Amino acid sequence: MSDLQILLVDDETAARTGMRRALKRDGWSVSECADGRAAVEWIRAHRPDLVFLDINLPGLDGLGVLQELGTQARTTEIVIVTANDRISLAVDCMRMGAADFLTKPFEIEQLRAAATRVERRVQLERRVADLEAQSPTATGGLLGISRAMRDVRSLLVRAANAPVDLLVRGETGTGKELVARELHRLSSRANGPFVAVNTAALPESLLESELFGHIKGAFTGADRDREGVFRRAHHGILFLDEIGDLPLTAQAKLLRTLQERQVIPVGTEQPIDVDVRVISATHQPLEERITEGRFRRDLYYRLRGFEIVLPPLRTRKDDVLMLAHAFLEREAARQSRPIPELARDAVAAMLSHDWPGNVRELEQAIVAAVAICDQPVLHAADLGLVVRSTTDTDPFAAYLDKPFADAKAELIDAFERAMLSAALQRANGNISEAARQLGMHRQSLQQKLDQLGLRPGENAPG
Repeated sequence: MSDLQILLVDDETAARTGMRRALKRDGWSVSECADGRAAVEWIRAHRPDLVFLDINLPGLDGLGVLQELGTQARTTEIVIVTANDRISLAVDCMRMGAADFLTKPFEIEQLRAAATRVERRVQLERRVADLEAQSPTATGGLLGISRAMRDVRSLLVRAANAPVDLLVRGETGTGKELVARELHRLSSRANGPFVAVNTAALPESLLESELFGHIKGAFTGADRDREGVFRRAHHGILFLDEIGDLPLTAQAKLLRTLQERQVIPVGTEQPIDVDVRVISATHQPLEERITEGRFRRDLYYRLRGFEIVLPPLRTRKDDVLMLAHAFLEREAARQSRPIPELARDAVAAMLSHDWPGNVRELEQAIVAAVAICDQPVLHAADLGLVVRSTTDTDPFAAYLDKPFADAKAELIDAFERAMLSAALQRANGNISEAARQLGMHRQSLQQKLDQLGLRPGENAPG
């Protein structure tokens, strides 16, 4: 018997009864809610695998439920059920996080097919979790025990065989190519090629040829035919890194290729069919580049069929020591030496460091330390790190001798200044991008900046 957890949200008792009977035949666990507010509370408390959500509900309607739950990473799939067949409504729901859309009246088999699809996804997630428990390297290097990384791996399983392209976003060094390779491993295209190209590293004069290929004699120096990466990735996956740096001229041709699934090599007008799933990656704030006229909006939506955002290492300190030990084991095995231990000062330094270079910086620190230090214990200095003073590591140390109200006000002010200044610095002074990173509305962030007297680019006080 399956333990798939399903929630039915509909204010009509008869509708819920019909759906419940159809779904219980396969042994699925079915619960019910009659209004939107109760549904939000039930979903947050129980995190079901699947929700069939009616749009027309008393009080908080279906769209309100989607808005309350947000579009951030979540493992619950929501299928909208409504008598309204407007395409615009379906699009709105999808943008707010819905996974599918059923129009009343619908066939019972449509309902059961949606549940079967989710059941297969859940079973695959559990198989991946079993692999993780057996071996920390079983998930292609996407290590981490933090909730953020568990959500990333869960989203990867969901995206593995989705019939859309994928956009991976995250700071430099967070492992965007690892995500692409892991998706390739999990997908039905695993036996096909995986082709990776850094679009930012290609000269603009050769970009079109590298992507789409050329025929012999197409330009000076073209002494033979060239396939291009799209054709090399036929029946597989093409990873386009640093897509935010792609020139506008190449963006237009890439959009056409994604729409038609055909390439036209340089020097010919003859299109060639390609069967490729594209995974693109960027650390750039694409929405801002669109506003600036440096990235096409239609290409952005084409690339962003499914989106995964990788969290920076500084926000998941739970993973730092796990990653460090994994890298230590790997490097010790490569050099045929015992695994060095981490001294207490090394542990303290790693946990207090912000890791601006993310996982890549941590990995390189471990690689260098194991290669250079021949001692059985690694200290902070071996990793190129320093142990911060008690005042640095204890955020309350400087306030303990002050009156409570004064200390609290100063601490809150210092915290807000540090958070907002750091976000602005990461966003290169772009207020909209900083607001996105902080999970704030742009107007709220601007008001807070004015209140604190901060300006884009201004650092927090030392």
